[in-house]
Amino acid sequence: MKKSNKNLLTTILLTLLVLASCNNEDTTPGSNGFIDADGFTRADSIVNDIGDTRDYKRTLEVIDSLEQRGELPLVRTIFYRTISYNLLGQYNTSLRLYAQLAGIDPKELKTQIDIDSYIYSYNNYVRVLCEMGRYDLALREANAADRKLKAIGFNEFTDHHDIAQIMGECQLYLGQAEQAAKSFEKALKAVHKRLATNHDPLDYRECQKTMNAIVKIYIVTKRYDKAVPWLEMQDSLYNALATSPQRDSVFLDEMKADISYSKARLALAQGRKDDAEHDFNEYQSTQLAKQLGSIIHSTPYLMLTGRYEDAARNYHELDHFLKESGYKADFENFGRYMIPKFRANLLAGHVDSALHVATIVAEYYDSALVRQRRIDSDLLTTFYDTEGKERQIAEQRAELSQQRLWTVVIIAVILAIFVAIYLMLRRRAFKELNEKNRELMLANERAEESSRMKTQFIQQISHEVRTPLNVLSGFSQVLATPDIKISNDELQDISRKIVENSNRITTLVDKMLDLSMVSSNAAIECHDTISPADLAKLAVDKSGIQQIAYLDFLLQIPPEAETQSLTTNQESAMKALMLLLDNAIKFTHPLAFRRQQIERTHARVTMSVSTTQQEVFFVVEDTGIGIAPEHAEKIFDEFLQLDDYADGTGIGLSIARTLARHMNGDIVLDTTYTNGARFVMSLPLKP
Repeated sequence: MKKSNKNLLTTILLTLLVLASCNNEDTTPGSNGFIDADGFTRADSIVNDIGDTRDYKRTLEVIDSLEQRGELPLVRTIFYRTISYNLLGQYNTSLRLYAQLAGIDPKELKTQIDIDSYIYSYNNYVRVLCEMGRYDLALREANAADRKLKAIGFNEFTDHHDIAQIMGECQLYLGQAEQAAKSFEKALKAVHKRLATNHDPLDYRECQKTMNAIVKIYIVTKRYDKAVPWLEMQDSLYNALATSPQRDSVFLDEMKADISYSKARLALAQGRKDDAEHDFNEYQSTQLAKQLGSIIHSTPYLMLTGRYEDAARNYHELDHFLKESGYKADFENFGRYMIPKFRANLLAGHVDSALHVATIVAEYYDSALVRQRRIDSDLLTTFYDTEGKERQIAEQRAELSQQRLWTVVIIAVILAIFVAIYLMLRRRAFKELNEKNRELMLANERAEESSRMKTQFIQQISHEVRTPLNVLSGFSQVLATPDIKISNDELQDISRKIVENSNRITTLVDKMLDLSMVSSNAAIECHDTISPADLAKLAVDKSGIQQIAYLDFLLQIPPEAETQSLTTNQESAMKALMLLLDNAIKFTHPLAFRRQQIERTHARVTMSVSTTQQEVFFVVEDTGIGIAPEHAEKIFDEFLQLDDYADGTGIGLSIARTLARHMNGDIVLDTTYTNGARFVMSLPLKP
């Protein structure tokens, strides 16, 4: 992001204080301990108390727990989670959560704290989009939120000085200078309105930050004359707070630092070097300037003034700053910090230090490239709906230009006739070549798809193996610790988890061996005789589905299935049925529904057996998340997972179908069933 983590931290903590102020003394009993008139509950108090410890990972765990117990509604869950993710530097995760705001209707928000959470979340959403350079989307989201809030009587969203400033920044970067000036004027009116009734030092500081943001925008866009009056207004705010009975030394120091640094940058841009040095010295005299983040972020001024030695000295603390701030190795941070550090050391004559920085960048390049691709993928998913709307707008514009379109069509038809004549003359000569090219392209596409799927499979296998290995390693270290005291209950729990994760690895290895076997097209000998009922019971027992607490299991076996005999490969047939049951278990799990944002009742899985004179049918039916009809065949492809966040390797259904087909049977998905998924495995009674 363009702003420092310190500024983000300050903004978020101030927001928390505002929401916490809803907790007054006039409380009434509620389901969560207490609920005040504005809706502030004990759950909010717990989140705020843990947030004060700055342990944001622990905060996220508590938020998850409170949400699962139904103590936090969606809008407050989004608000608290995005705050924590932003403070951890995981902005793309926040972005996906912010996108859920579009599905919330403010009319359904019942308490003041829910409305405040919605407003502040949208405020931060628009800010993040602006800082990412998505100016057009930031404007649209701000206006969309404004319309929804006006429908419930809130008329100040885009008139708030922060939002108006952000909208003006977006408009300025989009070349809409006049609209930007109007937005900045709205921000100024909002500042005057706030200060007319609020005289707390915090109010002065927040209003000054808005004005200083506008100054920075004008300096970056080289509109220096526009920045001057906003600097003068900041001086007035500073003097007003300095003479106020409620003056605050910390806020005054921060205001002085911001104003002095902006003056120094403006004076330097205008060629007034003496004034720039005077203002920069004023900035360095503040306490804020001595903090690590400020030292790093003031270094660009030193570079602009040719003080490369001082800049290189400041950058000695960069590694500590990046670690403290939680920044990751990505292209954005390379460009913002590592490359300037390289230039500073190089221009200061510290060649060894410059080469060291270059080596670090080179070492992290691959990981940064992977991270950037993942970020781009996340952004594409998040902005998909918006891009679809843009296409609709383009189509509407095309309809308004129908006459021009017809002209183009007529010209295109004439050109197409000439091209067709030319192609007909050359068609025989190029026909064979085109066919070969087409075959090569198809082969290349298949190879690329195979490579992609295998790469994804390897990554998934690595994850599936690493998780249980980490558990086993951790408990092994615990048990190996000298003189450790472990109760019988704890020892039993450790033993159970060791067995579970050992079984998990064993199951994974078995699947890999099964995949190797079925991929070799080796014939499966069918010499075992067993009744369809016994085969179904064996598969149910070995799968352990009857012990799953969160679902109801029903086995339906007609009398004829008890008496008929099936000649098959008992082990392979049982394994295919177990894989179908495992699939039903996984996709009726509550976590699968939470990812799909689907409400559900208690899960149910049913296995039924039926026979004809030639075949026996095993039907596994569940009330899980279901499978779209267009994916009815894709799900049997090797390594394919429709949900990238689901556990597993994506080979279970492929192995099951291949085993069935090696025994002259088959497995299909019944697309007529809409309450979940229904798989039908057929086997011949005689091979």
